[in-house]
Amino acid sequence: MSIPDKRTEMLRNGTIKKTLLTLAIPSIIGMVVNGIYNIVDTIFVGRIGTSAVGAVAVVFPFFMLISSLGIAIGMGSASYISRSLGRDNKKEAENTAITGILLVVGIGIALMFLGLHYLEDILRLFGATESILSYGLDYGRVLVIGSPFVMLKMFFNNVMRAEGSVKASMVALLLGAVLNIVLDPIFIFTFDMGIRGAAVATIISQAISVVFQVWYYQSRRSYLQLRLKGYRPNRVIISQIFIIGLPLFFTQGLNSGAMALVNNAASDFGDAAVAAMGIVKRVMSLGLFALFGYSQAFLPVAGFNYGAKRYDRLWEAIRFSIKLSTIFTIVISVFIIGLSEQVMSWFSDDPEVLAIGARALRAYSIPFPMLGFQLIYFSLFQALGRGVPAGLLSVSRQGLILIPAVLFLPLWIGLDGVILAQPVADGLTILMTGFLAIRINKEIKNNIVAHKEMAAVE
Repeated sequence: MSIPDKRTEMLRNGTIKKTLLTLAIPSIIGMVVNGIYNIVDTIFVGRIGTSAVGAVAVVFPFFMLISSLGIAIGMGSASYISRSLGRDNKKEAENTAITGILLVVGIGIALMFLGLHYLEDILRLFGATESILSYGLDYGRVLVIGSPFVMLKMFFNNVMRAEGSVKASMVALLLGAVLNIVLDPIFIFTFDMGIRGAAVATIISQAISVVFQVWYYQSRRSYLQLRLKGYRPNRVIISQIFIIGLPLFFTQGLNSGAMALVNNAASDFGDAAVAAMGIVKRVMSLGLFALFGYSQAFLPVAGFNYGAKRYDRLWEAIRFSIKLSTIFTIVISVFIIGLSEQVMSWFSDDPEVLAIGARALRAYSIPFPMLGFQLIYFSLFQALGRGVPAGLLSVSRQGLILIPAVLFLPLWIGLDGVILAQPVADGLTILMTGFLAIRINKEIKNNIVAHKEMAAVE
């Protein structure tokens, strides 16, 4: 049996727990290493000073917005690819991937020119103080120039996971992250480029990851064969990509806007508050990266079995994933709460940054044990092509609830309001997830019963 056939057979008939772990472990490793790069990058920048760390915090939401375009198109493509493979329609899956690549390249080039032209205005909007702005411009210009590479890397990672090439996806992430960690001190300190060197190291690493991903598909090691010859645009494919992708991008836009509001609110309390909140976001993102890595393994398993009408296997995947992710998030929360001061000391020796960051880490850890549950159902709705509930969950966590919390809580309780905005949004979104989960669980169970009755009649 060929490797592609083995991948399909694993998704169709492999033991659910083994299939999920086989797909998840490489994905989690790759995502966690990518998260470690973000942390190490911030540690190196922290040696420059508090304002430099603040600049990274201010640029970060814009960088995430750029990345989210690649993720949105990639996840929209991945969802439809998984369902196409579940229907044994490989050609449709390949056309979906090619369509996604063309969308990413076109949007990425346009974004590069727009970002360079409006960068100063964007950074001021995202909370840059005068002392942070010059660092932010040095850092942000390089990242904007490299934005097409950032978007392509995110896109290919999602497509690789959807077709079952999780090891190749892990290698791409590892390659970029390890290179970035190695290049950071060289460009920042050896070449004396300061914060600009951190950005140069990031873009070089992202570009090399993309080179590897393109080589993987051109070498015919992949299941999907991506060739422009014979390709024809398809309205159904484009619409399916955007049905899933647009809510995700809209969500990330709200997320970036909320992060900008957090930076603006924190800037009222000085550069130390901006830097501290930026560090907390990076630290907590490490645990979220691990969850995200697992969810990217869950998504093709859920999408494939839903497309194949194997509802019993879909239900088993949901139950196992919730148990596993909840155990993981509890462990992370206990660790962060117990060692919050020590964790902050890795990034800064500024007493004010340490004090604010430690309080924020403890607050962020309170709802974290249930974020695995929230993310599994978010991924489930994506896998099933349910863009509305998927978008609603993300919009709630990063916009519908978070933005009002950021706007009003600081007015009532000062800096504590800045710190508590995200935990409050997380908690309320988890409650919303519970209501949506009841409905989709009932639908899946009804499908299981109906499918068994139909099989009994036949």
